[in-house]
Amino acid sequence: MKSKVAIVKGDNRRENIRQALELIKDDLVIDKHEVLLKPNCLQSAVPLCCTHVDALRGVLDFLKDKHIESTLIAETCRGSEKHESFKMLNYTSLVDEYDVTLFNPHFEDEWVEGYLLNKHYQEVKAKFSKRILDCKCRISVAVAKTHDTVIITAAWKNMMGALALEDKIKMHGCNSHSERVLISEVEILPQNLVRIAKLVPPHISVIDGFVGMEGDGPVRGTEKKLGVAIASKDFVSADAVCAKIMGFDPKEISYLHFGNELGLGKADLDEIEIIGEPLENVINPFIPHSRYETHKKWIELVPSLL
Repeated sequence: MKSKVAIVKGDNRRENIRQALELIKDDLVIDKHEVLLKPNCLQSAVPLCCTHVDALRGVLDFLKDKHIESTLIAETCRGSEKHESFKMLNYTSLVDEYDVTLFNPHFEDEWVEGYLLNKHYQEVKAKFSKRILDCKCRISVAVAKTHDTVIITAAWKNMMGALALEDKIKMHGCNSHSERVLISEVEILPQNLVRIAKLVPPHISVIDGFVGMEGDGPVRGTEKKLGVAIASKDFVSADAVCAKIMGFDPKEISYLHFGNELGLGKADLDEIEIIGEPLENVINPFIPHSRYETHKKWIELVPSLL
């Protein structure tokens, strides 16, 4: 059976996202006890690289008649106090609008140990938010962006926010930013993304492509206007469609290749049913990262995880 991915194009970010979710509502399982929205708050001082508050509003509009007991907006954020990033991105306005709770595991949570790979292919311990792991309905609300290691980032990679702040760098196979070596990261990061997907996958994926980031993302890129929203229960398919819209072949994105190979979801566009706006109508190629040619070398380093 094909995976379904909804695409909506329009001039209202919030409504685009709500409509995209409505198109696939019959496929979604919404837990009545608790739903967790996972935005991207990578650097709140650079709003373009973060999930826009209206993208969260679009998801919350879709959920408002679902009679959910508890709705969380959760992200492990930096800052001197627990809601600093949420305030900078205006997420605090959502508390009264929708009766949601803002949750920053860095200040508030218990942690569960998991294992990542380092560049020597040794397993290293990493801490994951227990609250995020335990939630039975995680919605990744991501931004369409180019990336400095794995070509693009969207709904799947956004789940790195379940990691403790000090352990996020371990996704790259090292213990500090000063130890980062690009070719090693190209090899290790996608394998650690597979580990993330097995431990804490999004149950629903939403990608805000109203305004994305091209060039030297995920932080230092520039604005790219698309006017689209993507939604799916298959996080691999959601990201594959996003990659295609951004002008990339999903098969050249390392972690999408592995996700498809391992049966985590479908990255083959022939195995994906598009609902809503036809895919060919919204393809708008992004300027790739300046190190794009190095990023593609993963196929020489790790052609398969089987």
